Amino acid sequence: MANAHMRRIIAHWTAGRGRASASDKQHYHRLTEYDGTHVRGTEAIEDNITTGDGDYAAHTLRLNTGSIGVAMCGMHNAKETPFDAGPSPINEPQFHAFCQMIASLCLEYGIPVTPETVLTHAEVEPTLGVKQKGKWDMTRLPWKPELRGARPVGDYLRSRVNAVLGSKPVIATNRPTLRFGDQGVAVAELQTDMAALGYFSGRMDGDFGPLTRAALLAFQADNGLATDAIAGAMTWRALGEAKPRPMRAISQAEIDAESGTAKDARMVAVVGDIIGVGGVAGIAKQAQKASETVEAASGLLGTLSATVVQYWPALVFSGGCVVAWLALRALSGSQRKRRLRDAREGRSLAR
Repeated sequence: MANAHMRRIIAHWTAGRGRASASDKQHYHRLTEYDGTHVRGTEAIEDNITTGDGDYAAHTLRLNTGSIGVAMCGMHNAKETPFDAGPSPINEPQFHAFCQMIASLCLEYGIPVTPETVLTHAEVEPTLGVKQKGKWDMTRLPWKPELRGARPVGDYLRSRVNAVLGSKPVIATNRPTLRFGDQGVAVAELQTDMAALGYFSGRMDGDFGPLTRAALLAFQADNGLATDAIAGAMTWRALGEAKPRPMRAISQAEIDAESGTAKDARMVAVVGDIIGVGGVAGIAKQAQKASETVEAASGLLGTLSATVVQYWPALVFSGGCVVAWLALRALSGSQRKRRLRDAREGRSLAR
């Protein structure tokens, strides 16, 4: 089962034009174009949880696993020394939109804003020790010539991301992303959390089936989340912060339409109209007496059963004697009847 806890966000520029190209979309998970438009890449962020299958966004050399790659579109033909932003420079409004996107990803994936977890491509080698091939994005910002170098630009980027976040806490989470068909302890935790909030009423069996999916969709819809039936970092966080689901008022019409108890009550009312309230009361009284009689009989049978278990040898012997006595008595009576018949018919009595 995939773990959606990504470890870091690495910020780039594309070194291309102001719009995202097909190649840009293959290499980055999210892009911000020159006018602030956000574009999704062709690879899902979760594809970079593991990269052994070759299906992932290759944005940073030797550091793609667990890393979200984001980029600003621009800086085509830019030069580091002497600095020249080229014909497609990144711009300040684009940068602010870019920082807003990074802040959103920090919240969604529980990534705190630190130099090790939110950094520019140029900071990767000096900060994390992962060698790169002379990458200088981002060491300069065209509208802020006073900022020079990987760390100053990186610090400025992080300050703007923190400004967007404000007082919103970034809660790191290592809970897995769950989808329909998943099984295990994490699914049971999801079911338990949703049950506590009034969304899930099935068994906490750790099976992400139709009931769990329906409950998750309802929770996401009620809490302003994407209704994709996927329990990712945002959903886990919302589960920890949400209030119990308010109870919905049920109309009498719904009760009458669905409730078997209501139907039974109506039937009793009809019977009462036919035989009278007194008749219904009498039936109820007789039913209560019958119930008490059954209970008394049940108690007597229980006592008798215990006695039989305790004294069964003596009871068997006594029963045998009674059976033998009854058999002898029946035989004697039969002989007496035959003799009387023989006497009436003049037959010999020597039998």
